Amino acid sequence: MREKSISSVVACHACPVRYELMKSLEQAEPERYTVAKQLSYALGHPLDAAALWEDIRLVSPEISDDWKQVLETWVNACKEHEWEPADEYDVRVSSERLGVGGTLDRILSGSPPRCAVMRMTEAPEAGVWGADRIRAACLMICIEETLGFSPSEITFEYLASGISRACVPEPRDRRRALQAIRTAETIDKGVVPRKPRNAPCEGCFIADACTVSGPKKLSDFFRNE
Repeated sequence: MREKSISSVVACHACPVRYELMKSLEQAEPERYTVAKQLSYALGHPLDAAALWEDIRLVSPEISDDWKQVLETWVNACKEHEWEPADEYDVRVSSERLGVGGTLDRILSGSPPRCAVMRMTEAPEAGVWGADRIRAACLMICIEETLGFSPSEITFEYLASGISRACVPEPRDRRRALQAIRTAETIDKGVVPRKPRNAPCEGCFIADACTVSGPKKLSDFFRNE
């Protein structure tokens, strides 16, 4: 069976219908991601918003100028925090056992090395977001299988807030990750997903494509009138 992205597993944990819809939607790289990614590369070095914006325009010439102000805000936030430069960037990790894979944005020096993941959202008041706990649980296993060491924690770098937070997954996070993976597997085999009672519909980026109030076939979502 085709390897699933860790991001899709996180989506399935939030809402199985979202997972199914995401498989059928073509998604261009969000401008928010483009800005955050270039900033992530610069962490641990002097941050120059103007120079970063020039790089962003080279990477994504069509990006809206509105994002320049966002970049400046994020850079100012990150300047309030001390960041370490990375030894490696964009390291792909995967688990044959789980059938999932993802990318570490930065690997920092240490014994064992420390693994950091870029996040585009603002940080919660304390700790990390619940979705990131699922992400960390998957990444821990992928890192061990791919890189041969067991990290003590996963660092999430919330660039919009200029804050990094460490996460050590708990047993419940691993259980939720396993359940999401198994739910995704059943959907891939043709089982029609149900929207959970606590589905996070408000603010969902594909809410317009979803009309599910109960179990439906995916074809029903895109039926032409």
